[in-house]
Amino acid sequence: MDLSCLTPKNLSFRTERLSIRIMNRHDLQHFTALQTNSALMAYIGDVPEPDAFKAKFEARNQCFDDHSQWFTLLIFDRTSSAFCGSVGFLLEDIDAMRVEIGYILLSEQQGKGILTEAAKPMMEFIFTSLGARKIFAKCAVENTSSWKVMERLSLTREGCLASDFCVGDTWFDSYYYGLLNPSISEKSA
Repeated sequence: MDLSCLTPKNLSFRTERLSIRIMNRHDLQHFTALQTNSALMAYIGDVPEPDAFKAKFEARNQCFDDHSQWFTLLIFDRTSSAFCGSVGFLLEDIDAMRVEIGYILLSEQQGKGILTEAAKPMMEFIFTSLGARKIFAKCAVENTSSWKVMERLSLTREGCLASDFCVGDTWFDSYYYGLLNPSISEKSA
């Protein structure tokens, strides 16, 4: 993978309706709106305590220096400038050229096709510029809206991971979805 393409300028996208850019240190209010909302986090993870939350925000802003962190891209409506949510990716295994994607959207922005629209240019960047071999995503089996987004993004369900993660005291099974880079043939991989 070509990690030299990981720059703030390259992680800025525009679609017909959306403006998408990498999160920075001035975006605490946006990150807070997503990560401290227990309804939005119900199938993702526990809402962090204030000190842990601040550390998580700071760590995410170190993604260009620490590739073990998520690259978090914020989504805004181009017409109103309203904050909508985020899409992001994690360099899950650089040697295997495998990248995990994820997303979260404010409740009032759901059901409008925003995540699908925002994820497409990010995925194109991951395959074309970064040169990843595979994109994958996973979510709780019960999180129907999330796995439907994965299917709209042409990811294929590859399996179900039993008792994969815990939120609060509840363990969830996960669906695992994947997509191979269409420009990389299996013979050259």
